[in-house]
Amino acid sequence: MQTKQTHWASLLMLLVIATSLFFLLLISALLGFTSLVDLFAETSEGVDPASGMISAVAFGFLGVMLLICGWFVLQKTRGLEIADLPFHYSLPQWLWILIPGIVVISILVGGLATLAELPWLNWIVLPLLTVLVIAAPIGLVFGIASRGIELGARWRFFSIFGLSLTVAPILMVVFELVMVVLIILVGAIYVAIAQPELASELEVMALRFNENISQEALLAMLAPYLRNPVLIATGIGYIAIIVPLIEEMLKPLAVWLFARKIESPAQGFALGVLSGAAFALFESLNASADGSTTWAVIVTARTGTSLLHMMTSGLVGWGIASAFGERRIGRFFAAYALAVLIHGIWNAAAAGTGIAAIGEMIGRPEWVFTVAPALVCGLMTLAIGICAVLIASNRKLRAQPAEVKVESPA
Repeated sequence: MQTKQTHWASLLMLLVIATSLFFLLLISALLGFTSLVDLFAETSEGVDPASGMISAVAFGFLGVMLLICGWFVLQKTRGLEIADLPFHYSLPQWLWILIPGIVVISILVGGLATLAELPWLNWIVLPLLTVLVIAAPIGLVFGIASRGIELGARWRFFSIFGLSLTVAPILMVVFELVMVVLIILVGAIYVAIAQPELASELEVMALRFNENISQEALLAMLAPYLRNPVLIATGIGYIAIIVPLIEEMLKPLAVWLFARKIESPAQGFALGVLSGAAFALFESLNASADGSTTWAVIVTARTGTSLLHMMTSGLVGWGIASAFGERRIGRFFAAYALAVLIHGIWNAAAAGTGIAAIGEMIGRPEWVFTVAPALVCGLMTLAIGICAVLIASNRKLRAQPAEVKVESPA
């Protein structure tokens, strides 16, 4: 059956999805063409055509996801009753074993391909394997975290996924860049006033950046600053405090928009995990565009990061639904604070690992053997804990009786 009344929310959502889809496909086509030219041109040393093709396929895949979202939102725009049917996402348990097996095999195949150091082979193999290795675990984890929880109307489910895949990441990037600019401006003013000699050194260094210097020379030039405790603390502070504060508030942006329609805290948790899954898909696919021999390490590490985004966003989604549905405002702030804390610890450990990994290059070789192993073990322990929290949260929430709400047709 079809209704005649215009549903403005779905119409606006459809416009956002269509606009995002256009730009995603345009970027995918441009990157694919550039990558193809780089593959056959072989003019400049250091150009990695596989990286460009990975990005092209990634943006194309995101476009396909948006196309699916647009189809379900279009049903609501047209007034079809099927758009309001409850959506269930369920995976048979045999996929819980099959998907990890396929992912491990894909990482091994891709890793062996990079070791061959054949640009054409990486260009062919890595793009599809990257999408598989990133997307499959995200789909599996969402299935486990949302198992047995009704996810609300179909068009709303795909609207949340679509917004979390497009608008939310853009807003996060904008806010994070603004904070970076503010920190740089404050730092520049302080240095210019309090340490004019350091300001002169930085000016000379900025001029050298325009020269064609090697990576080794660049690291040697930056080494004194990369070892500076104040700069390390500032960088890690930004990554571990400011970034989580921004991301955990904006990742479930669509959950905020539909908060009054969410039927229970359990559904809020599942839709929060969905928001985190969409953001993780966007971020991880873009961060994995590397055709070098480090490809296998990067895509493996991104799996843990995806788990983090889904779990923390699920906590905030649960808090949002509790605040709007049960007037438990304190539960939201507690969930948000916990999500920021977990995210911050993860980011601090990941950033510390990255700094320790280049310790030998900046005159601190002991970091590689002391700091890096401890932080890596911490990240692995945290990833296991995140998995346990997702599974336990699902079991507890789906055991709770859902609150029955009387909703308007909108």
